[in-house]
Amino acid sequence: MELNQIGHDKMSFDLLPVLKPAQKNQFEFLSKRKYIMKDKIEKNEIQLYKSINHWKNFIDYVILQKETIRPAETGHRSISVALLGEISIVRHRTPNTSRPMLRQTIFAILLLAFSVVISASGKDGPVNVIVIFCDDLGYGELPVYRKLYQESQKFKTAIGSFTPHLDQLAEEGVVCTRAYGNNTCAPSRMSLLSGKWPTRNVTLGGQPMIGRAMRDAGLKTAHYGKYHHDVEKEINIPYHAEFLEFDEFMGFEAMTNYFRKAGEVVTPRKNTPIIYRVGDKVMDYKFPKKMVYLTDQLTDHGVDFIERCVKEEKPFFLYLPYNAPHTPIQSKEEDLRTLFPKQAKNASTRQKILAMVYAMDRGVGRLIETLKKTNQLDRTLIIFAGDNGGEENLSLTYPMHGYKHEPFDGGIRVPYIVWSMALQSSKDKPAYYDGLVSLCDILPTALKYVDPSTDLSSFKIDGTDLMPYLMGRKPPLKGRQYVNLRTLNHRSNTWDGGRDTEGTTTGTCIALLVDDYKIMRLVQDATKKDKYTYQLQHLPKMIGKEKPRASLVEDYYKDNIDDPQKKAALIQQLEHLLEGDNLK
Repeated sequence: MELNQIGHDKMSFDLLPVLKPAQKNQFEFLSKRKYIMKDKIEKNEIQLYKSINHWKNFIDYVILQKETIRPAETGHRSISVALLGEISIVRHRTPNTSRPMLRQTIFAILLLAFSVVISASGKDGPVNVIVIFCDDLGYGELPVYRKLYQESQKFKTAIGSFTPHLDQLAEEGVVCTRAYGNNTCAPSRMSLLSGKWPTRNVTLGGQPMIGRAMRDAGLKTAHYGKYHHDVEKEINIPYHAEFLEFDEFMGFEAMTNYFRKAGEVVTPRKNTPIIYRVGDKVMDYKFPKKMVYLTDQLTDHGVDFIERCVKEEKPFFLYLPYNAPHTPIQSKEEDLRTLFPKQAKNASTRQKILAMVYAMDRGVGRLIETLKKTNQLDRTLIIFAGDNGGEENLSLTYPMHGYKHEPFDGGIRVPYIVWSMALQSSKDKPAYYDGLVSLCDILPTALKYVDPSTDLSSFKIDGTDLMPYLMGRKPPLKGRQYVNLRTLNHRSNTWDGGRDTEGTTTGTCIALLVDDYKIMRLVQDATKKDKYTYQLQHLPKMIGKEKPRASLVEDYYKDNIDDPQKKAALIQQLEHLLEGDNLK
């Protein structure tokens, strides 16, 4: 027997070749060689499939033939649909297996296959996507990452891990250990929205970005949180019916205070105004609660959006870019008392940052609980990531070298966790994924999850669907490229700005990453862009290894590995990208 996937919501049965004439009479409803299951199943057909007598007769036949059933998984849709890939009968002798036990085992598997049939008929429903984004969250800030490396110190709090919900997503999903954003905020957010490298030009009216792509796929879309990008401001704050990305939008460039008064209207100063829009109506945003904490308020919006979408029977895409733990370093007293009861009144900056991350994790927990209560968890893809490295003297980028604003891995490697019910149930998924991943991959991964038939080649993007690799069906991609753009002026599509490790102005710093190598092209004088040097950096897998010594520390002035042949090859590869419009 073979159960083969046709599209993602159709399947076929081919039972007749394995049935003897006597058994064929018991399956009259399969009078045709192929029976195609479509979106809607007639009630009488469902009853035929639910007939226990039919299944028992078939099980008896399977036992007589000494055959067993092998299920396989797919990385998309929910757990019940995860079996759509293939269910086949593999012949092998089982002389020591008792008939009752074998009957019980096969019957259980067939019932599971039957649940797939019902879910494929449309009862399972459309799927949802949630993307949670953090600001200035250092690679070494989360316990789930620190525990991967030797010599890392555990954070001691009164509740143990201060990120229990992210820990659970990481345990049940996949932790990406070599994931990259950009070294500053704006280019990273542009990459997430567009699926493109930070060097690409993104204009209003171009191809759909993640919000509009989700809307085109039939999902209701919402953005609550930080935007801080000119392109995102263009596509969200004004109302463009033709190019609308998000049905609902509440956003700000940055926030100067996490605590807001009841009814407060944020003044229209740079980096502080909050824009609120539902459909084509733009209105002043007023905080609804007394002394609300910004992180909690963003979570409130997310929970309310999920509940409303479920009530409206609409699948949804929720983009929740938290401002935490970006400065100002402000945490709730009750969170400090929960984590550090004896030190809450005199908490250190480090403890306050942990409390800010804890508040965000509480929000993740509330979102998950809402998905459970509304029966949406098993059909929702959750992606959690950071935009860039943490601030120097504030955040932790352990065990990487460097911080935000720098092209070193401490400034561009970010936390990145992917969860879905199919990943949770997969026996083949890796404990962690060390292949090169970037924020560009969020858009294609989300699109293929929503509709596996999506043709990604029609989107001019640099990202790829990660699910086949995270499910363990394919080995990590080799030779994959990612381009990092260094800028300090918060403008997209520019290579100017910044200072190097010796305080000298750096006019240009563009880096090409290929697997675990990085080549950096550096211009120390912004007025002399034709004079530059190259530095080769090597960052091999460090999971379970000691903290990198001096030989692995990245530098603007010297290579950290002696490999002239590799350096020459990467220089040639980067120079080719820099030719013409390859990076635009």
